[in-house]
Amino acid sequence: MASPADSDLSQQEELLREHISRSLVEQLRNSSFDWTVLQSLQNPVLRIEACLEERPTHVLRQSTPGMVVSHFVDLSGIASIPPSPVNAFTPGVQPSNPASPTSTKPEVITQPSRADTRHSSDVSTPVAADPEHVTAAVAVVPDGELSTAGNSRNATPEPPSPETNQRKDLSGLRPAKVNAGAVEAEANSQRQMHSDDKFPKRRKLKPVGHFLKPSTLDKLIGGIWEQIHGDIDLSPRHLQGPWQVEGQDGQGHGGGGNQLTVTPSLPQGGSRGGGGGGGDVDRTTASRPDGSFSQSNAFCRQVTQASRACRSLEVIVQARWVEHFEEYVDSCAAAQPTMTRTKHNKAALVQACADFGWSEKELRNKMYIWRGYKEIKDAGGWTTLIFSGMGIYRFCKYRIGFDPDSLGRLRSLRPALEVAADTLHPHWRQLLAVVGESPDRVYDGHPHDWVVSLDGSAPVPLRHTYLRWDPDFSFRQLDECVIDHAAWGCDDPRWTPPSPHRCETCAKEQSDDPNRNACYCFPTLFGGAKTNPSPVLVFRTPDGRNNGLLALCAFERGAPIGEFVGLVTRGYQDVDVMESSRSTSVGGAGGGGGSGGGSGHSGGTGHNGHHTEATVKYQIWQGRQGNFTRFVNHSCKANAQYQRFTWMNTQRLILVSKGIEAGSEVTVDYLDKYWKGLDKKCLCGESCCRYRRTNT
Repeated sequence: MASPADSDLSQQEELLREHISRSLVEQLRNSSFDWTVLQSLQNPVLRIEACLEERPTHVLRQSTPGMVVSHFVDLSGIASIPPSPVNAFTPGVQPSNPASPTSTKPEVITQPSRADTRHSSDVSTPVAADPEHVTAAVAVVPDGELSTAGNSRNATPEPPSPETNQRKDLSGLRPAKVNAGAVEAEANSQRQMHSDDKFPKRRKLKPVGHFLKPSTLDKLIGGIWEQIHGDIDLSPRHLQGPWQVEGQDGQGHGGGGNQLTVTPSLPQGGSRGGGGGGGDVDRTTASRPDGSFSQSNAFCRQVTQASRACRSLEVIVQARWVEHFEEYVDSCAAAQPTMTRTKHNKAALVQACADFGWSEKELRNKMYIWRGYKEIKDAGGWTTLIFSGMGIYRFCKYRIGFDPDSLGRLRSLRPALEVAADTLHPHWRQLLAVVGESPDRVYDGHPHDWVVSLDGSAPVPLRHTYLRWDPDFSFRQLDECVIDHAAWGCDDPRWTPPSPHRCETCAKEQSDDPNRNACYCFPTLFGGAKTNPSPVLVFRTPDGRNNGLLALCAFERGAPIGEFVGLVTRGYQDVDVMESSRSTSVGGAGGGGGSGGGSGHSGGTGHNGHHTEATVKYQIWQGRQGNFTRFVNHSCKANAQYQRFTWMNTQRLILVSKGIEAGSEVTVDYLDKYWKGLDKKCLCGESCCRYRRTNT
């Protein structure tokens, strides 16, 4: 007769067997395994054995009298059926035909331990999940009777008790599920230049392991470039503000105004609300029921522009004041050399406190930040102060990374900053007249008509960098492609037959009207909204590749850099051209042809047997006219690519980023078609270079 202790031990072992078995079946149920690979086996069986052992100190390995669980999972019911959207182990899903001899779920056949066959009669409950999750029959067979287990599928299992039906978590650690879809396949090196199926993912890949974050200086420089390529307007006219101060002093004379009113030049709303008393503000352009929302927008924009211009003026005046303070101390020290410079500095500080009306401590704290403005101005020029925004205050206050290396980096970027500022904001130097600097700009024309150097040397005109090969070189900057009428007449080979203006990628409506447009695949290029210039500059490469394209700000994966524009022509040979094609289907019976869009989609061949596919090939040449995409160099490990995109029935070529960091060169892969038979050597310098040719 079994003792109560043996009975409790047997129950605990039974619960352990059931828990392990249920966990195994649940893992199989939740796995993404393709069961159709087992079709080559006649009777596939998965055998699982688990033992609970103890290893004493004097014995390396010692087994318990019996196994914890040992069972087979019959997989023949799954291998013979076609795949379906419902996983074979999906909980709560019943098979479509329960009476069918071929079940959609595996059969779990529990086997007693070989080490102790006397437990075969004790294992009477199924070791699978509960009946509402698993509908396949579970049978208990002794060891050696697996051949007859196929007939036990219709057996009715004994339902487990509510106590054993509850899953007991033993640990938080579980075997990780293998997800094959999470591993991205390595990109094919033979990529199509215009293939849209290789479009860079918009999701930014998370770097593995530790990586460096942008420093404080990097953030400051990035903010300056964003401000320069933004839509701010620093014209001095904004300093006047969209308001006037009116009123009289106590004696009835002007000059003591205490009322703020909007100038008549601002769009006025209604005439309600007369003049206010002292200190009142006449908000004539505020949002009113009878007013216009656009009037409120215009007023808010003017105030914002005035505030931004005043902030830039404040910073340069404070930096200039520090210079005046040091010059005054130097003059006092030269006039009275017997007095130490510290005393002269103290005397000048006391005089400044009296003029400002501040305490000495307050002025010293402000001078600490203002002196940082001056040091940044000395290194990076006035552009670093005017276009820095609020980030420069934190940089000068905490001085994190404020060292000679940082100032040297700003000094090397000074010419590039001035080129971008002069060409994009022609009136910014007029603010310098307040501090006695010349208001005339140094660099005129287009931003990409100048070539900058990374070592801080003076920029040179673009034309000068090509006179070595072409004495008559000239280049015209374009915003849109120009059709070569000698090659195409009045036709545009990029144009597709009339069709609804719907994007081939997102299937949304395309329109140049922002109110109607619903396609946001490349919102910075198309859609009718105001676009800012791309933050790139042409720079002189130090390794003999002539000019290159420098990314001033970071471009995320899938972000557009710009459109490849130039002369749309054909028949050019032995010159650098961009070759592309547009596919269209020419219809027979049933009407006109469909639009292929040129995005890798084939024409409508095979419809009614009367449609044939036609391909229109064209070239874009940037020898004499184009945009900054002309200066994109080749790299065997490129960080950008060209992508076809159809906008308003016209095919475009977009330079798309694969993930470009700020300060990196933008490169693309020219592919084998460009390099085949070309007597040139690749200078990309990558370890994976495919065109590193040695002279023999």
